[in-house]
Amino acid sequence: MFRRWAEERLYKKTMQLAVAELRRAARTSNALEKLHSLEVAEQRLKDAAWLKPDRVSEKYKVGIQEIERSRMKALQDQARPAVDRLLDAVEKGVGEREVMLEAVGLLLAFLHHYLPDDPDLQAHSARFRQLGGKQQPYVPIQPLSEIYHRPE
Repeated sequence: MFRRWAEERLYKKTMQLAVAELRRAARTSNALEKLHSLEVAEQRLKDAAWLKPDRVSEKYKVGIQEIERSRMKALQDQARPAVDRLLDAVEKGVGEREVMLEAVGLLLAFLHHYLPDDPDLQAHSARFRQLGGKQQPYVPIQPLSEIYHRPE
């Protein structure tokens, strides 16, 4: 009985986190923050579906597909121009070089993960490395199934 109560509470909190991250992604104009929020929201929806598979309906699948579309739109419309602007600013010596290169590295990690065959991306990466940036690996959000192990 306690396990069912705990898993129901975990399910509700997971759904609340997913909704909160979707709202955060909708409010922000920062490409990096938007991409991260969309990643978290997608994983939390998948976690909720894993916790309560009986509640999974077409709405979950549509929601995840909508998140994927939003992420691709953010990558195209916000992340690419942000990389260009940041690299231009680094070349001109505006702002703190290390902070901007770190942001570019994180954006490039998202871009490389979701758009691996993009030829423009290779040029951005080469320019980034010429400026002294170190490419950071893409780190996926850890699924709940790896953290929470249901008791028998």
